Amino acid sequence: MRRGLSEATRRVDRWLDQVFFAAWEVSVLAIPTLWLLLFATPRAAVSLSGLTALAVSAVAVGTFRGGYVGTGSWPRPGHLPTLPIRSAYYSLAVGGAALLGAAAQVHTGWFWAGIVVPVFAVGALAMLPSVVAAVEQTARLTL
Repeated sequence: MRRGLSEATRRVDRWLDQVFFAAWEVSVLAIPTLWLLLFATPRAAVSLSGLTALAVSAVAVGTFRGGYVGTGSWPRPGHLPTLPIRSAYYSLAVGGAALLGAAAQVHTGWFWAGIVVPVFAVGALAMLPSVVAAVEQTARLTL
């Protein structure tokens, strides 16, 4: 019985480790978009949706990269050739989810829309391995 608990604890610890480093990666690589979101209005709606999008993105990337949900082969956090792709992709996912969530919240007048809508960034992030593979394939063809 104790061995099963220990294995479950190790699995959760590994997942938390993946999410922690994914939060760092997504936050740093999306800095240009986060900076631009500082000037977006309405501030309260953008802040709520932006924070939600950032948190959801970190959990999604950590979960996908850790192999807890299979979406393909994820690039390592320190993989330099995919750095520009990941930076652009995370920026689009976080920024797009933040702006869509803020717009939904303002349009509907429902506070929770600013939280619910950014959760759909998970679907966009799940496609990152496919996008990276397509970009790499296109780069090989053009060389």
